[in-house]
Amino acid sequence: MEIPDRIMEEMKDLIPGLEGTDDWMILKKLLLRSIPSNLRTLFSTRHPKTKKQSLNDFELRLIDEYKSMTGVLLVLK
Repeated sequence: MEIPDRIMEEMKDLIPGLEGTDDWMILKKLLLRSIPSNLRTLFSTRHPKTKKQSLNDFELRLIDEYKSMTGVLLVLK
């Protein structure tokens, strides 16, 4: 799946403020606040009963892209 340019631009802008963290949810929350609603549908939602987060293929691709840009592997804690 191709990552939209708008999301890549926002992620690049957020990288300096994320130094020292490897928490995926911090990046996800910041991205969701900064992108249009039509792009938010690419991200996963919480499980309706357990409320636990899970990663979809798009988010795994974003994590790989972030690692190639920064050398930091983001994890879902």
